[in-house]
Amino acid sequence: MTIAIHPSVDTDWAHWHRRYSTRLHSAHRELVPLAQHSLGESPAQLPGVPGTWWVVDGRVFVAAKPGDRLDHNGARIAGIEILDPANGTPGLLLRHDNHAIEVLRQGERTTIRVHAPID
Repeated sequence: MTIAIHPSVDTDWAHWHRRYSTRLHSAHRELVPLAQHSLGESPAQLPGVPGTWWVVDGRVFVAAKPGDRLDHNGARIAGIEILDPANGTPGLLLRHDNHAIEVLRQGERTTIRVHAPID
């Protein structure tokens, strides 16, 4: 039996891994997060993370005030932001002061990871 592996699989994986590593290492070099929280369907405040977080049908809801200093795609969150992280891919990144907050979905589980700055 011969198993043929399509070359694009290796290329796609290497490209994904390089992008993921670059995102995590560029401004936030620690691979181990400072904190990690699993999200549930009930709105909850997480220790050390601004805003209120919950999940509905795989989509992440975060309610924050401008004073929480929580940014997504360069804009301050003021109200409710709906995030839709793709399953099994590098997480969506938000910023709180000089920390990165990574939102990940892995199957039915949605997780928030807080990464420290370099300094």
